[in-house]
Amino acid sequence: MKTTRFASHSRTRAFTLVEMLIVVTIISLLAALTLGGYTYAMRSSKRRVTTGTFEAIKLALERYNTEFGEYPQPAGSNQMVAFPPGVATYDTSGAACLYQALTGDGYDQIKGVTGASSSAAGGSAGGSSDGKVEGAAEIKNKMFVEIPQTIFTRKGATYILIDGFGHPFQYLKAAAPTVATGASNTSNNNTTTPTTINSTYDLWSYSEDEQNTTKQSISTLTDPTVSVKWIKNW
Repeated sequence: MKTTRFASHSRTRAFTLVEMLIVVTIISLLAALTLGGYTYAMRSSKRRVTTGTFEAIKLALERYNTEFGEYPQPAGSNQMVAFPPGVATYDTSGAACLYQALTGDGYDQIKGVTGASSSAAGGSAGGSSDGKVEGAAEIKNKMFVEIPQTIFTRKGATYILIDGFGHPFQYLKAAAPTVATGASNTSNNNTTTPTTINSTYDLWSYSEDEQNTTKQSISTLTDPTVSVKWIKNW
């Protein structure tokens, strides 16, 4: 007796287009939430690093003022340099001055300091920074007890102090008031146009802001919205 055998075919159910779209949407949402959380955590971490460095700089500047009777003044201005990952440019003159004044490594970025024998900050040969502190003059001018490698970098031939975002700190010393010749020494006769908000110095980090990096501290008096993301001392 011949038996006829029939093949049994299992029918596999396929995803419908709607189900596929739902799965893709859920995966996209989870990816967005994960990436958003990571981005927020990284930004918060960089701001915390910036704030900590910011406070250390302020304390070191007070030590400098106590030691030398004045705050350091950048030797130059508008030394604009582009920093990755974007195309924003930053003024590095203040950050270069801060690095030398607070570490003792060099003095050519500090206005008024002209030689290693000067009693003001710096003492390296030729005045330029070399990334290390050595010699009695430099050690004497070291305002930072410790300076982690993460808060300074070399840009071209210049060493600068950087924030948690890898961008240069901004620093301006207040201009000394001047009085017109023959006038009495009163506040009404102050002929100097203010360049800072504070009477001592303005210190700030642009933080994650890459849109207003050519704005100065004094600019925020007319438009406070430009400094919403900044970390500043005013």
